[in-house]
Amino acid sequence: MVFPALPMIQKFMRLLTLAVLLLLAAGCGKPSHRVEFKPALVSVDLGEGWQVLDNPTKPPTCAPRLVSEVGMMSTLLLERQTDVQKAADFLQEAIVAASRVEPNSLKQEPFTTDSGLTGIHISYLARTEKTATAPDTRSHDFVFRNRQGQCVSVNYTTSPRVESPAILEAIRKTLRVE
Repeated sequence: MVFPALPMIQKFMRLLTLAVLLLLAAGCGKPSHRVEFKPALVSVDLGEGWQVLDNPTKPPTCAPRLVSEVGMMSTLLLERQTDVQKAADFLQEAIVAASRVEPNSLKQEPFTTDSGLTGIHISYLARTEKTATAPDTRSHDFVFRNRQGQCVSVNYTTSPRVESPAILEAIRKTLRVE
């Protein structure tokens, strides 16, 4: 006896298999490396190779911290700051007071991520030791507002020798508020 709906079921199964294969080929099966920083409520996807250190932190630092061969990433929640320019100026003053910033290396420039998030990018070179003959640290702070209107700074610190333009591009492409 021939089951009358069998050809229709077989056709449906072929179409379903084709749809699943197309979705997998389109990248729906790719793993996400997105990390959310709490309580700042922002996230970024830097790709593979970053170790997530989810150690307890005290405000204004937000967990987790990310570490890789090309640097470290951390986040600050500047709760009392709601104006991005004032927050960037406040952070810049703190950076100059707390580190050995290389003269003429400190820059502020606007940035916009692929998701439309806007803010100010602060970058600078610094020396970690007084005796260092050349700058040995390169830092990037991306200052912006989260959904609650609080300012946040996402910091990427690296060595000028291993600084990765790809990481800066990943930040600009994937940084978003949650």
